[in-house]
Amino acid sequence: MPDEARPDRCGLLVSVNFEREPRNCFEGVSINVRKLSGSDAIESGMAGTVLDSLCEGLVPVWFSDGSKKMLMHPDNEVARLVISGDPAPPHLREEVTIWRKHYDVFSHG
Repeated sequence: MPDEARPDRCGLLVSVNFEREPRNCFEGVSINVRKLSGSDAIESGMAGTVLDSLCEGLVPVWFSDGSKKMLMHPDNEVARLVISGDPAPPHLREEVTIWRKHYDVFSHG
């Protein structure tokens, strides 16, 4: 992360989170980005820049704006398929399979 991404400069706190009892497989081990109170990180575009840089790997990324927590990576359709166990359409099959292999340990099935 660049120096500009320090919490005191960008208004975001980025952390790695470990949940003992995750509600879903994407909460077991994840990166959490939290907007700090009074921050203009969303309006300034800093939140988008930081999230874009974190959403490239095979680690779930969550964002909290202070009122709600949202899964940003993987995208909603991939996440739904991974969690549900439903068959993935051909264009998502490889990505869903990879996420399932890596995060199956956190599934409650």
